[in-house]
Amino acid sequence: MTADNRTEDQKVAAVRASMTMAGYEMTAQDEEDIRRMFRGELTGDEAVLLAMERDGYGDSERAKELRTRIAESKKAK
Repeated sequence: MTADNRTEDQKVAAVRASMTMAGYEMTAQDEEDIRRMFRGELTGDEAVLLAMERDGYGDSERAKELRTRIAESKKAK
């Protein structure tokens, strides 16, 4: 795999551009979650679950699946 030598700000800008092209406007909380992912403080699954909970989908089947996957990944460590 090739090393990604971009700064955190450059990576966030790339994510913002991708989200904009997809028709989604990045919120300040989205940006914070993305930065936490880049720092290894949060997994992608955890970030998605947090976003779903903020948007009122915390009781959905997908949220339940994510919680299970997150718990299983923590057990494996």
